[in-house]
Amino acid sequence: MENILITGADGQLGSELRKLTQGREDIHCLYTDLGELDITDADAVERYISDNAVTKVINCAAYNDVDRAETDSDAAIRLNVYGPMNLAEAAARHGIYLVHISTDFVFDGTKTSPYHETDRPSPISEYGRTKLAGEIAVKRSGCLSVIIRTSWLYSPMGKRNFVRTMLRLGEEEEFIKVVYDQKGTPTYARDLAEAILHILPQLDATPRYGEVFHYSDEGSCSKAEWAQKIMTLEHPDCDVVPVASTEFPSPAKRPAYSVLDKSLIKTVFGVKVPLWERSLSKAIRLF
Repeated sequence: MENILITGADGQLGSELRKLTQGREDIHCLYTDLGELDITDADAVERYISDNAVTKVINCAAYNDVDRAETDSDAAIRLNVYGPMNLAEAAARHGIYLVHISTDFVFDGTKTSPYHETDRPSPISEYGRTKLAGEIAVKRSGCLSVIIRTSWLYSPMGKRNFVRTMLRLGEEEEFIKVVYDQKGTPTYARDLAEAILHILPQLDATPRYGEVFHYSDEGSCSKAEWAQKIMTLEHPDCDVVPVASTEFPSPAKRPAYSVLDKSLIKTVFGVKVPLWERSLSKAIRLF
């Protein structure tokens, strides 16, 4: 039986993986967060993988406070660079697969068509730079691995995400201002979790070393359009006022455009990708 280590198991993606895998008889999952395993501690990672006979690792752990990373770069580096590096080097020693989750923030957002895996990364924030460095660390380790970049992740399990914020504001305000000049794709964490679990049993058939794949839900929208869809579903009396991002200055720059092309993951692994609006309509009932 597979012993699959899931790090960051208390986060949005990790929580969805936990819900989907608990009770399964074909795999045994080890759910860890900081309290169970500090992935920035290389010795702790090695001991955990050895002691539990881990056969695959899914790394959902990340420092993802985008604005705070600008001033707390040391913490972001530890979790987004050294953490994946420790997991990857341990995976290389044990000959096991690592699935590492990355982000659309590795791109600068200057394109006007979906980003392919072969497009050159050029992050414009400290968060994006640390996540890219984490990708590089995984590749340099030489371990069996795939890297999955995703975007605009949300889940009812998340304490801080766009959907939860919009639902709160929609209940409190008559109108809200939301930026129209940031375009991407909302991704329901459960959809990504299902895609990962679909891919997992296929990995043993082909050795892959740091191959990058993109996954987000299908379609695209601006942040304002996303907010409008949320209000239409839950708070139709709250108006969404589209504004330029200059009205909301923030410590970290966001890519103006970060739509991801999913052709590769669909072709290689047969992953089916739902429309973001459909997934939002299902997910929002659970908030």
